[in-house]
Amino acid sequence: MVLTSHKIVITIDGPAGSGKSTVGKILAEKLNLEHLSSGKLYRTIAYLKERFGLEEAIKLLDKIEIKNGEIFFEAENIDDKISSEEIGKIASDISKIRSVRDKVNEIQKKLAKESKKGIVVDGRDEGTQVFPEAPVKIFLTASPEERAKRKFEDLKKKGKIKGTKLELENLIEEIRKRDEQDKTREISPLEVPDDAFYIDSTSKSIDEVIELIMNFIKTQKPEIWHFLNEDLK
Repeated sequence: MVLTSHKIVITIDGPAGSGKSTVGKILAEKLNLEHLSSGKLYRTIAYLKERFGLEEAIKLLDKIEIKNGEIFFEAENIDDKISSEEIGKIASDISKIRSVRDKVNEIQKKLAKESKKGIVVDGRDEGTQVFPEAPVKIFLTASPEERAKRKFEDLKKKGKIKGTKLELENLIEEIRKRDEQDKTREISPLEVPDDAFYIDSTSKSIDEVIELIMNFIKTQKPEIWHFLNEDLK
């Protein structure tokens, strides 16, 4: 069994809007592992950059706390503040900077080593660049139309859009452009790890995706399933 510092690492990679964070959080709860969405770290740097500048923001990443997957800075939960569309766009831009990616990767590896039994991490390059030695790698995707529809429904529910057909079409176009950028960027492009369990969730519910992953670990990674078994009883 290949572990990172004797801790289990499960990676979930995939394009924007594929449900990585939602699946990662639920999976971590079921397996009694910790969860981290790497996107939150990039968003945190983006948020801090707006207050202190990029160089200082990178340094301040060492001072954040992560509790149950939520980000705290100076004892304040900043999850809501880093979830805005504006911060998301800044995070996307700065994620292309090598010094930013190096810092985020450093923090992720540190958290994995400090975890009790292991961690579920989701992002774009977790299984290819950050934790290439991870014993369980998942690649989760869905059609651009399906991902746009999910975001459309979420934004409409939050009252951030009116819910028009044009808004949905614009979201589909945005996701297609984001996919192309992620696949062709010079630093850590979006790729499917060679040994990843590939899941297209276009016509699947979250529960169905979780069931597929759990069954994959149980049948294809029995040594890991056995390692986690005491926590799963």
